[in-house]
Amino acid sequence: MERKTRVGLAQVAQAAGVSNSTASRALSGHPKVSPETRRTVLATATRLGYVRNLGAAGLASTRNTAVGLLIRDAGFHFYGQVSTEIQRETDRAGLDLLITAGGDKEETQVEAVENLLGHSVGGIIVASGRVSSRAIEHSASFVPTITVALSSTHPGIDCIRIDPQSELDLARRIIDAGHRHVAITASRHPLATTLHARTATFLTEFVVAGVTTSIVTEDAAQGEAFENGLRQALDEGATAIVAGSDMIALRALELLQEWGISCPEEVSVTGFDGVGPYRSPLLGLTTVEQPVTDMAREAVSLLTARFNGGDSAERDIRIPGRIIEGRTLGQAPARPSDESGPFPGER
Repeated sequence: MERKTRVGLAQVAQAAGVSNSTASRALSGHPKVSPETRRTVLATATRLGYVRNLGAAGLASTRNTAVGLLIRDAGFHFYGQVSTEIQRETDRAGLDLLITAGGDKEETQVEAVENLLGHSVGGIIVASGRVSSRAIEHSASFVPTITVALSSTHPGIDCIRIDPQSELDLARRIIDAGHRHVAITASRHPLATTLHARTATFLTEFVVAGVTTSIVTEDAAQGEAFENGLRQALDEGATAIVAGSDMIALRALELLQEWGISCPEEVSVTGFDGVGPYRSPLLGLTTVEQPVTDMAREAVSLLTARFNGGDSAERDIRIPGRIIEGRTLGQAPARPSDESGPFPGER
């Protein structure tokens, strides 16, 4: 395939018979350029293979037009959905979006922030459940920074997140279904602050209600540690598994099926996030849908306001989630007073 050779602004201007400044204004949609001149310049740019240099355009403009988005990993459905919704909102706002993944390590996250700053973004949106404070603060020291879907807040930094009441509502549904012993998944990763906070919310609500809890670590959900922890929790009498994410809930459902335990007749399972295939009626997972669309809209709107010199006081915007009524949460099974013994699949 023969590839085009990219040309510069000066070549477009010369071929269109206009000045460099006129060509620049036409390509950026400046209102003072006549429709005829704009059509001529755009047609010439297309014919010659011109591609706008976003970095140079940002430096030359008095208006911030580029936004950076730092996510954890595009391989997770949740972050893919976040990226899609933020892209939609930046397109509507006439902003350019640069996306990078920071992974689970502080070093790679700081490098990702540096990468975005190196492309002269005017602001950064951070959407990662395992982001370090250092990476967030490094970003905020240079440009307006907004965190999305993080449970924790940072002084001087805007935060947009799901209302924790949604987690309490799910816990209450489980309690009202008669479950008096639940297994809660938890993370050992030091940067998993969002899951730490979610686990703490669930744990507090269950303890206050007098519900017995078993903690199952989920960092190695595909390995023996998670499997053994879950089996032990069921041995101890757990009748519900409260997963910190839909991905972990799916793994729990797979293990229950492997062990011959019916859901929800013997053990119930709930998830969290409610995006992509996890919200499919075919799976029927009872979960909490994170308000990704609303969070993206608020993030881009707030960042635009920051660009325009809006109120400098940081914002903590909490948006209600929605419980998806699936088939995996049922009434707790009747159990004998002595709940010890093998897990249900071995009875």
